[in-house]
Amino acid sequence: MSKSEKAIAKILKDQSDHNVTFKEAVFVLQRKGFILDGGKGSHQVFRHPDGRKIVLPCHGNQLKPIYIRQIRKLLK
Repeated sequence: MSKSEKAIAKILKDQSDHNVTFKEAVFVLQRKGFILDGGKGSHQVFRHPDGRKIVLPCHGNQLKPIYIRQIRKLLK
């Protein structure tokens, strides 16, 4: 299993709302076609060409579970 497959599986599992780093989330979003579209301060906006978007804060290393659930919802 490659690095990208592991990161995608980690986020898509309903059990893994914790222990996902900002770096892993960005990696998965970029693999799924999302593009960094600016941001303000410590928040980064990722947009997909079909109109979906998510704003992720980069405060520290770990993302809060709410952001992981939002990413999972966007990818399904």
